Amino acid sequence: MRRASVLAVGLAAATQAACLVQITRVSDPGPLFRQARHEAQRYAGRPGPAHELNVLVFDPHDRQLVRVSLPMWLVRAAERRVDWDKEVDWDDDDDGGRIARRVHRHVRLEDIEKAGLGLLAEVEGDDGELVLVWLR
Repeated sequence: MRRASVLAVGLAAATQAACLVQITRVSDPGPLFRQARHEAQRYAGRPGPAHELNVLVFDPHDRQLVRVSLPMWLVRAAERRVDWDKEVDWDDDDDGGRIARRVHRHVRLEDIEKAGLGLLAEVEGDDGELVLVWLR
């Protein structure tokens, strides 16, 4: 994708969404994850299409909490326009490269949207990393 297109999509997203990415240093991510789970549970089972994809990640090594909230129109636009073969280092042998390959092969945006509103995934890594993904 051309840089101008990426910039245009990013600017449009910034004007349409209050905050796309928020990074915070925390010593205890528990309260924020409980709040996010509660939000996801409020949407679970509700009818209608998803309007926002939310991801909450805690990295225990850096003590950083990252929250990403993306409008679904932006997620759809990225899926159509990003050349994933160029953007992801598929030959990377670390955990990130293996995970990227698996996700790209097995998870499609259509499948995510069909899952319905609410919690999609909750993962706790052996190293203390926490991940929560939900649709609202």
